[in-house]
Amino acid sequence: MSAPIQIGTDPSGGPITIDVEELLATRLLVQGNSGSGKSHLLRRLLEESASIIQQIVIDPEGDFVTLAEVFGHIVIDAAAYSPPELSRLAARIRKHRASVVLALDGLEVEAQMRSAALFLSALFDAPHEQWFPALVVVDEAQLFAPAAAGEVSDDARRVSLAAMTNLMCRGRKRGLAGIVATQRLAKLAKNVAAEASNFLMGRTFLDIDMARAADLLGMERRQAEQIRDLARGQFLGLGPAISRRPIAVRIGSVRTGAKVVMQKMVPPPNATPDDLHALLHEDLHLEAAMPFEPAPPPRQPAADDLIEQIAGHDVEAEELVPRAEAPRCPPAKSIRRYRKSSSPWRPRTG
Repeated sequence: MSAPIQIGTDPSGGPITIDVEELLATRLLVQGNSGSGKSHLLRRLLEESASIIQQIVIDPEGDFVTLAEVFGHIVIDAAAYSPPELSRLAARIRKHRASVVLALDGLEVEAQMRSAALFLSALFDAPHEQWFPALVVVDEAQLFAPAAAGEVSDDARRVSLAAMTNLMCRGRKRGLAGIVATQRLAKLAKNVAAEASNFLMGRTFLDIDMARAADLLGMERRQAEQIRDLARGQFLGLGPAISRRPIAVRIGSVRTGAKVVMQKMVPPPNATPDDLHALLHEDLHLEAAMPFEPAPPPRQPAADDLIEQIAGHDVEAEELVPRAEAPRCPPAKSIRRYRKSSSPWRPRTG
């Protein structure tokens, strides 16, 4: 059984597809420097497969929350929930097969790592009868599976790396298909990258990353130079779910966009230096003396309310679903970004 989705076209304009059924067993690694179109590729893959399989997105920058507007994903703001609440939410997500985006942009890096590890571990620990097929997309995977120690604590790195390794090494038998995307192959832990059998490699400029990409694609080192010449939105694909030989693909269009869109380049204002100086310094001492009173945050549902929303997301959650067929995820009843009314949780850093 196969479930192909078109992600783009080859140089002659022919369709390039990914077999989602095969992807469940073989996983995917996406690499591309900033501006290569990596997030666009992930968005295309998610949009095209949204109607045929459950999706769980680990989103450190909040780029994919707009999927809720068109495809009914439930957006969970990780900064608003305690560790026990995140675990309960993850368990309910597996039970009710809800497609979700875990937005981590409200947390510092170490808190992002701990929250993602907790969430992934709860998905992984679901009981056997809830091992429904799901795509687990982790953007900026080098944050959660770093190749070397960085500025975060050793404990945070350890638990995050362990959760990512479990996803890629042992997730298949639990129905979890890992899709990891990174800007730098050299910064991604090798034991995580090595578990992927499908690859989509975008533009990169550093020799060490080009060499690793060429090795994964089965290319000779002298052929690696073409990776540097790829245009935005162009990737080289290889793997049992894509093609048995390296193939060039231009990623197709998408229906949603990033939450924050970069402004186009505009020239500086025509004001004179004296006018700009006056604007910058006018009443500066008065503004400093004014007390800052932030607007009160809107009241948002608590964890129990969100769990009820997830439970209602799939009205047929209790019916038996044939294991050979990927269950479809119906649209959510709401596209709100869920937060609690209480203060955001920030785990301790040491």
